[in-house]
Amino acid sequence: MATRGVNTHSGDSLHLSDLRIVLLGYRVSGKSSSGNTILGREEFDLRTAAQCVKRQREVSGRQVTVVDTPGWWKNNSVEWTTELVKQEIMLSVSLCPPGPHTLLLVIQVDVSFPEEYRRGIEEHLDFLSELVWSHTIVLFTYGDSLGDTTIEQHIESEGKALQWLVEKCGNRYHVLNNKNRGDGTQVTELLEKIEEMVAGNRGGHYEINREILEKIEERRKTKERVKPRLMKVQEQRETLRSLMGDSLHLSDLRIVLLGNRESGKSSSGNTILGREEFDLRRAAQCVKRQREVSGRQVTVVDTPGWWINQPVEETTELVKQEIMLSVSLCPPGPHTLLLVIRVDTSFTEKHRRGIEEHLDLLSELVWSHTIVLFTRGDRLGDTTIEQHIESEGKALQWLVEKCGNRYHVLNNKNRGDGTQVTELLEKIEEMVLGNRGGHYQINREILEKTEERRKTEERVKQRLMKVQEQRETLRSLMGNSLHLSDLRIVLLGNRVSGKSSSGNTILGREEFDLRTAAQCVKRQREVAGRQVTVVDTPGWWRNYSVEKTTELVKQEIMLSVSLCPPGPHTLLLVIQVDTSFTEEHRRGIEEHLDFLSELVWSHTIVLFTYGDCLGDTTIEQHIESEGKDLQWLVEKCGNRYHVLNNKNKGDGTQVTELLEKIEEMVAGNRGGHYEINREILEKIEERRKTEERVKQRLMKVQEQRETLRSLIA
Repeated sequence: MATRGVNTHSGDSLHLSDLRIVLLGYRVSGKSSSGNTILGREEFDLRTAAQCVKRQREVSGRQVTVVDTPGWWKNNSVEWTTELVKQEIMLSVSLCPPGPHTLLLVIQVDVSFPEEYRRGIEEHLDFLSELVWSHTIVLFTYGDSLGDTTIEQHIESEGKALQWLVEKCGNRYHVLNNKNRGDGTQVTELLEKIEEMVAGNRGGHYEINREILEKIEERRKTKERVKPRLMKVQEQRETLRSLMGDSLHLSDLRIVLLGNRESGKSSSGNTILGREEFDLRRAAQCVKRQREVSGRQVTVVDTPGWWINQPVEETTELVKQEIMLSVSLCPPGPHTLLLVIRVDTSFTEKHRRGIEEHLDLLSELVWSHTIVLFTRGDRLGDTTIEQHIESEGKALQWLVEKCGNRYHVLNNKNRGDGTQVTELLEKIEEMVLGNRGGHYQINREILEKTEERRKTEERVKQRLMKVQEQRETLRSLMGNSLHLSDLRIVLLGNRVSGKSSSGNTILGREEFDLRTAAQCVKRQREVAGRQVTVVDTPGWWRNYSVEKTTELVKQEIMLSVSLCPPGPHTLLLVIQVDTSFTEEHRRGIEEHLDFLSELVWSHTIVLFTYGDCLGDTTIEQHIESEGKDLQWLVEKCGNRYHVLNNKNKGDGTQVTELLEKIEEMVAGNRGGHYEINREILEKIEERRKTEERVKQRLMKVQEQRETLRSLIA
């Protein structure tokens, strides 16, 4: 399906004999496929390319040159894009001298276009200067998905983000259906639109500025710096091999996988062992598997990952404990720790610092046994790993050097290639030789931490028994007498704790907007035979004390309890289970709940979200391992807590059990709800007066503006 956009040239005065095109866009947008459609044959590989690819052919009486570029992740800002991809974007415009006539910005028409996509595009095109927009056309792919809808209807319906982009490109756009390459008219019309744009640009092409030329020169220097690194690594390996001869083919190899979440640890473990041994979903505990690989008995321990952007202090105690426990699971100790890092995202100082802090849990000695394992090797294309290391800059270079310039690349999509695993095992053996045949030695502190974990398990049992006894006592008092027909709930907590998502899970449908709300929102629905009312409240900043919270948020917290008269049966205090809980967080919660008086605690249940991150860990283990602050909070709430997995909304039992716990608490409170005290009522009345004053101010401003307008007219 083809559409015309704006016609800016007259007559047939600009039929160019030579047309130069660059394709830009995020991954899986359809760039390469569009290049094939334009050139009328399979010139570009549809798998993700790591370098620019240039092809040319005669099309509709014109010599057409097309440069395809690597894409960025559409959900990520430019800071997540690797330096190599950024360099390739800048390099692209130099590959069709003296410069491209147009840059086709490729966007799928069959998926939503939110603000984050728009921002990502703007940030990536900024590499090419503001001038780029006057040479850019939006190329919509998956045109077959439009059906009878016009592209104009699509643009309007998608909202401001897409409208801004189209207008930024001078309202130039076109639609391609890459499934219908036999329709040559859609390509011919695109080429005509490019010629119209060139005419509007007075026949000019995109001019490459000095900054881009400097960046291209810098890339050439980077390639030169690659050679010394590669020579150094090769010399190092050859020295070890000459020492080894055939003397160090280990019959037993012990490996621990470390890294942040979504780095590809579990997938790498499966590649090493040659079968699906590790679950690719997030694990909360270490998992140990072994198998014979290339004539060796290989043991692999997979560990829970940390969040890539977070320092060690934000990591839960359980994850820290698992990292330390990992090295004791393959006695007498692992030969190597493989530090797993994705090759397809930027590596920043923040990531480097997070890795250093997490490995510090295992002492300085760990570095002499560590190899950097780069995953997603298919994303490198023809780029060498050395080029990637050099281009990413000091943070990654520091890490590789800290690991003695030991690194390896895995392509977990190509498990049939056994050579990549064999070579990794050989590198491990070389490192072991360099360490005089030794493995990583577990120090006394780690053994003490392991012993502390055993004591924690004992305390977990005691907590669980206490909670079970408490619930059984309440149930015996209740009998069948307290199945409430009406339940009123208020959700409280810090921002991004999962309050709104929990409200949606409880009510069984999307009632609350997951974006940060500035006011309370009330919704109700029948759930499990009860009329359930849920009030969602604005959150406070997790690390902030109450004095930094705006007056409006404080007022909304107090207002919340009045929105479900005569008062809520419970206040669910929502806390993420996948991040550390500190004294700072505890104090912030206590200060914010103080607005509702001391009475609030007897009506509060701690609701832990991100339950999927617990894995086989019980919530009691998490509470005990996090320490005194979380334990204090749970006890302050009468040992009442519940876990929700908001990713599994189809599991109705988790909601039913929560409602039963609320009813048990109500029974313990003698059937009573939270009573709104006089002070809160006075604050709500004060709010009403504030709103009246706001209306008066607004009226005054509007009258003032109208008076001025009448004078101007």
